[in-house]
Order: sequence, then structure tokens, then C-alpha cells
Amino acid sequence: MGFDAPASFGLFLIAAGIAILGASFRIARLAHSYRRRLENLLQLASLPLDPLELPAAAWGDLESGGWRRLSWEGSWFGQPVSGTLEAGAKKSRKTPVAPLEFDLASGDEVRLHVSLTHADAWGESRLFADHLARVFVLLLETRLHARTEALSAALAERARLSLYLQHDMRNQAQWVLWVADDFASSEGDASMLSAAHRLRDNAGLARDRAERLIAALGRHPMIEQASSVELHVAARQAARLAGVEPVIEGEALVWVATGLLARALDNLFGNLAAGWRETPTVTPRLSLQTISSGGSRIVELDFFCPWPPGIKPLAQEKIFEPFASGRPSGLGLGLYQARKSLREAGGDLQARAEAEGLRFLLRLPASAP
Repeated sequence: MGFDAPASFGLFLIAAGIAILGASFRIARLAHSYRRRLENLLQLASLPLDPLELPAAAWGDLESGGWRRLSWEGSWFGQPVSGTLEAGAKKSRKTPVAPLEFDLASGDEVRLHVSLTHADAWGESRLFADHLARVFVLLLETRLHARTEALSAALAERARLSLYLQHDMRNQAQWVLWVADDFASSEGDASMLSAAHRLRDNAGLARDRAERLIAALGRHPMIEQASSVELHVAARQAARLAGVEPVIEGEALVWVATGLLARALDNLFGNLAAGWRETPTVTPRLSLQTISSGGSRIVELDFFCPWPPGIKPLAQEKIFEPFASGRPSGLGLGLYQARKSLREAGGDLQARAEAEGLRFLLRLPASAP
């Protein structure tokens, strides 16, 4: 029987084509299942999962992709953590497959070593599985960074609030001291009655400040919305709470959160209030006007604070610097916080040191944006 080379070659081509078709079909099925598992993993990114809950949530898709073991160990905010997930039915093999390993870290507080072991050392199944594992590790690392960054942001916000609250509480304590001194220095029924009248006039404002402090010290401080406020009225209230009777010229409405404006004015008046009370002839002067700027209406408040006797003027560059104070007992936070509060309210605060005193220029929007 003769050898028919063309026929044999044709059979070979047919067999090769069938083999390629079968391989293509198998790879297409693998790619389809890989895509489904990948979509499942990506959906985990939208779930409110703790980072250490992510391995268990992803294990079903990793296991179906051929991963036989997933383990992790490390440090989680100072505490050792570890865990292992294994497939239900393990494949025995003479030569163990080398694991795929990753070292993850986020800041100084979180470090994890992740190890994954697959059933196959090579091949298309392992190729797809490697991509699946790397997507899982990327999700885990992203979640770790998100957690530590959220914590850092929360701590930074808490530190900022604590900085504000420290001075707000100091202002409140200074008001209590002023009231106590006012009564202690009273001689006779007439002066005692005058002190009682001053306490009555300021009691509502002091209570309002105390309620704001209590709310701010809570776990979930309220976020106050901006509203229309009579600036001349707010300024006079803050001055009287500091025991000062200012000279105010003009009236104006501003659009601002009441709490932010109160903090700024309390700090501005409280900065030199003790000296003003001891020297009644030295009193702050305020002038208000509404102007147009850049297509919007802005309220400007010119606030002149005369130097009381014995007060050493601050250098120009030190006026708003935190912890720089011209008073021995001062924290150096009042003017810094006043400027921060007004900027948060959509306005600004500028200052200029003069021979006779400090001159502030407050700017606030006259109406809602």
C-alpha cells in the first residue's frame, strides 16, 4: 500500500485545526469565567467592607479560579492579625507550587504579607488566575489606604476642632471670671444690682455659646448652615459678652453661619477686652459698609482695636501666627482662629498693626451665593 503524502498532510492539518479550535474554545471559556469572576471582585469595591473582611468576600471567586490557599499575616494598628482560607478539596502533587506573595503597607500602622497558592504552576488557567489575584491584592491595598487616609483625615479634623474648642472654652472661662470679678468688686446694693443686670443681659448669649460648645464636643457635631445675620447686632452682642461697649457706625446684613461669625467676633473682642474694661476711655470702634466687588455685594467691617496701657504691640508678621501672643497669659490662637473662621464662612480677615492699635478689615458676603 503506497504512502499518500498529500492525504496524510491534509489529515494533519484537519487534526491541527481541530486542536486549535478546541484550545480556542477552552481559552474562550476560561476568559469568560475569568471576566465573570473579575466583575464580582470589582463589585466588592462598592461594598462597605472592612479591609480584613475583603479576603473572605473574595475567596469564592479566587477559589473557583484555581487558588487553593490564601493566607495573610501582619500588624493592624499595633495588633497582630493573621488568617488562612483553603479550598475544600486539595489537589495532591509531588512538587509544591510556589506561592504568589505580596507585601502591603499603609502608613506606619498597617502592614500585611499576603500569600496565594494555586493548583497549577503554569498554563493558561494559571495565567488568568494570576491576573485575578493581582486585582484582589490591588483592591485590598486600595481599601487599606482608604482606611488609614480616612483615619488620618478624621484625626486631623478632630485636632482642628480641638484647637478651636480649646480657645472657645477659654473664652467661656474668661467670661465666667469677668462675671465673678464683677460681682466680687461690687460694693453695696447699687453696684451689686448693676452687676446682676449685666449678667442678665449677657446670660442668653453665654448660654448660646455654652450650648454650641456642648454640641461641638459631642461625637457628631452639627454642621451649621449659613443664613442672613445682622452684623452690627452680632458685633455688639460679642462686645457686651466681653464686657465692652464699642462704638459702631453703620448697619449691614451678611450671609454666614452664626457659629463661625460668633467665634471670630468673640476672639477679636476677647483679645484685648481685659485691658479695655480696666481703661473705659479706651474702646474699640467699628464701621460697616456694603460694597460691590467682582459682581457680588460684600460687607466690609473696619474694626479698630486701640492698645490698652501696658500692652506690647505685636509685630505685623506675628498677628495671625498660631501660638504667638502679645499677652503673657495668651494662647496665641484667638486671631488665628478668627481668620480661619471667617475664611470658612466665605469671607476674609486682614490686619495692620498701627502705633495706636490693631486695625482689622473683615469681609463677608452680603447675601447667599
